[in-house]
Amino acid sequence: MKRIALMGAALVGAFALPGAAGASGDYGCYPSWKLAKQGFSNCDNRAVLSPGNDTRVNMFFLLRDRQGAHTAGLSYPADWNNLTLGRNFFYWGDLRKAFYPAAAEEGEGGDFAGSRCISLASGAQSFGDAMRANRALPAAERTKLAEARGELLKRCNAETAPASWPEGVKSAPGREFLAYLQAAEAFYGALWDPSRQGFERLRGARDPWLAETAAYMLARVELNAAQDKSFDEYGSFAGADRVDKAALARGRAGFDAYLQRYPKGRYAASAEGLLRRAMWLAGDVEGLAREYERLFAATPAGEVGAFDLVQEIDNKLPSFDDKTRVDGPLLLAILDLKLMRADSPYPTITAAQIEAQKARFAGREDLYGFVAANHAFYVAKDMRRVLALIPDDARRGDYPPLAFSRQVLRGQALAALKDRNEAGFWRELLGGAKALYQRPTIELALAMNHERSGRLADVFVAGSPIGETSIREILLQYVAGPGILRAQAADATRPRHERDVALFTLLTKQLGHGNYAGFLKDSALVRRDAPEEGSLWNLQEAERIPLGIFRAGRASDEDYACPALSASVDRLARDPRDVGARICLGEFYRLSGFDGADRFEVRPKADELGGTTSLFPGTFSTRADIYRDVMADPRASANDKAYALYRAVNCYAPSGNNECGGAEVAKSQRQAWFQRLKREFPTSEWARKLRYYW
Repeated sequence: MKRIALMGAALVGAFALPGAAGASGDYGCYPSWKLAKQGFSNCDNRAVLSPGNDTRVNMFFLLRDRQGAHTAGLSYPADWNNLTLGRNFFYWGDLRKAFYPAAAEEGEGGDFAGSRCISLASGAQSFGDAMRANRALPAAERTKLAEARGELLKRCNAETAPASWPEGVKSAPGREFLAYLQAAEAFYGALWDPSRQGFERLRGARDPWLAETAAYMLARVELNAAQDKSFDEYGSFAGADRVDKAALARGRAGFDAYLQRYPKGRYAASAEGLLRRAMWLAGDVEGLAREYERLFAATPAGEVGAFDLVQEIDNKLPSFDDKTRVDGPLLLAILDLKLMRADSPYPTITAAQIEAQKARFAGREDLYGFVAANHAFYVAKDMRRVLALIPDDARRGDYPPLAFSRQVLRGQALAALKDRNEAGFWRELLGGAKALYQRPTIELALAMNHERSGRLADVFVAGSPIGETSIREILLQYVAGPGILRAQAADATRPRHERDVALFTLLTKQLGHGNYAGFLKDSALVRRDAPEEGSLWNLQEAERIPLGIFRAGRASDEDYACPALSASVDRLARDPRDVGARICLGEFYRLSGFDGADRFEVRPKADELGGTTSLFPGTFSTRADIYRDVMADPRASANDKAYALYRAVNCYAPSGNNECGGAEVAKSQRQAWFQRLKREFPTSEWARKLRYYW
């Protein structure tokens, strides 16, 4: 059954259509673990207003800031357990769950979302209530009319069969309610003329519900007629030149008339939203901007309508640039931040352009100074100017979004200048960072300061203010030395996941760095019920850390006989050059999925958390390194050398890419290994089995 899917159709409430602006779709991605945010990506939005945030996020926090809205009584979503993002970063949609938990699971309009039929289901209750309220309507006729309303569904399902209207409806109110159904059926079927005529006659109905609804629906008919030819089959807007201007003018006048007659009417909010739609269809971007600035102040931040308003604004002002006259300071600030993006398709806004806007920020000097300071930080790279524009205010009891963003930007400038008081500033700011996502932001800043100042241990010391598991796990994996890893693995006050990450990292690096005695000692920390399966390398995403693999992982198959991992490591502890034990360590890597274990040696970017030099001593030896060492070891037997050559070539089978870790080698080198195996060890089973090099 075909259903109407007119994505351009008018909605009952505030309009919201596809065609998102400088925002995002919520697709999987990985955040940049740092404070500065100039480039846009889907998932690393943060509580600090910045050029790189989704524009919706910046608008949302400014709307809450405008009304002094805090987050008392709110908490992070109960189902949120994404350690990749932690509580530092979020998708746009996550804010709905966090700030409006009661509304987070509400539907988006059902089968007819985005079409004029979105009002079909909700209107049934109102229609029934209106008939019950009309005492002059006979009960028998009310029953017939209630059943007849089902005929409207045919039009929304795009059925062509004519409507079947009841007979015997003879009372005056009954005939009016039937006339309403017939006009509504024409509306849902896009038959504008009969629908227009039907609702026009009903504007003078004696029933108050019919009279008000007809006045509203008549304007709605005109708006739908105006846009009828302006959307393609996929719901994309073809442009204002495809809009029926006369019908649009009638629709706009109709909504104005409705609001004048029914200023607090049952459809008042919808009429106001559809008036904004009329502005959008007419290309009145400046009028829309003024209306949105007004709504910014009027929409209660604690209601989910605030979230929906931000989504609407982002949809309807997708490409406004500095040539568009935006007088309101809030939208102007959003625009300016967007024009500072590193990846903006528009020319980067200049300091002179921001200076010229100063009068348009009258009364919001704090917001103007913040915009100018962002330009100084992200574009001009003038950190001293940032400090001059944003005075120190790090000792407040709490922070609304803008005040918080101002102080974080000041802290970023202190960090860029390597100011000796940076850590103290962050510690003071922690005291007031009480709203959702604020404290994790400051913990990240403080952790990066400790990492870069050579005081990593301060992150993990007892009583440390840095408690975010995601932050700590990144530092454990990439920077921490054996002492910190060992201590954190045994710290019963920390979450199990964090302790397991610490121990897994410790044992993996001990094997790779050749600290075999340390491995034998610390592997005793692996609990007996530790899982043997799970993600080996995306530890922050893993629900389970497979520590049990160090006890029960495969270490041998028919190709090369090996004892359990612990036995091979024991031999290596006594003689690190033991050829057989080294090969068996390689077999453990190969058979237990440890190829790529050197990923911990790949640093995050230098300006991100975990981007400093690892404190774990030594260098990591991969399976590929083991094979090259054995090939060159005079103590190795002919069979061991042949096996090492065989396995070294197979590291590239069949893709031609190195699957054994470490640096890639050229195809010519793989060819040389292949030829050496065939030449020096022609009778070995490895020479007979190897037929290609990759």
